[in-house]
Amino acid sequence: MTLTVKLPEALERDLDIHCKLKKLTKSEVVTRLLEQYLALQAPKQTPYELAVKYRIFGCVSDGKRNAGRDHSRLIKEKLRAKQRAR
Repeated sequence: MTLTVKLPEALERDLDIHCKLKKLTKSEVVTRLLEQYLALQAPKQTPYELAVKYRIFGCVSDGKRNAGRDHSRLIKEKLRAKQRAR
């Protein structure tokens, strides 16, 4: 899809400089920014929805940990590991 955007001169100049320094196209920069912006605007998922998404139900079954007592820490560890794997 092609998108035309009218920018103030100063912003266009800053974008040009940034693109040259980072060796990126304007399209790459705008696409990344839109992805970040839209991700921030997305409705927040509930803990249950996150658990389903990252398949963390039953993720601790080694018997070495107390899943009842340590559930918050274990879930955070699992989510961080999944996000690093992306």
